[in-house]
Amino acid sequence: MKNTIKYIEVFIVVILLAFYFLYSNNYIGVSKSNIEKDARYYQKIDDTWAVAKDTTEAMSAMFFYSEDVADHTFSIYVNRPGFSFGYFFMSGGSLNPNEIAEIHMKGYNERALISVNKQQVNKMEIDDGNEVRTIEIDSEKPFVFILPVNAGIATFYDINGNIIESAKR
Repeated sequence: MKNTIKYIEVFIVVILLAFYFLYSNNYIGVSKSNIEKDARYYQKIDDTWAVAKDTTEAMSAMFFYSEDVADHTFSIYVNRPGFSFGYFFMSGGSLNPNEIAEIHMKGYNERALISVNKQQVNKMEIDDGNEVRTIEIDSEKPFVFILPVNAGIATFYDINGNIIESAKR
């Protein structure tokens, strides 16, 4: 009986050490359901701020903003390929309120399109060469979209039908 207890104790210690090793070497990230909570905690984002977000299996992009949109910050998390679990913070900060930021993380086949939406964008068209898909956007709110790099050309239109260009970061 004493041997069984010792084996169990050793097994538990080995599991804890393995978990610690994986976590300390950045093999364990944040689960998909906890990305927003993690970003709010580590970037010290007020719980009253609204969020616009999009998440795929490879990337998560979030745009946090105050009620009047005067203050804001964005966060980009990625799900690393290979031996890792969860999402990892890669980038964050503020944006130029008068542009649509196009953020592509090196080594990933997706791009995040984030905007404070001061330009009052109300539509995005994605032309992949075969068809044009239209996505309606609330012109009064910030937005976030994640698109595959090869999804085609994304064209944004404001409420007057003018084309709004994105700015690569």
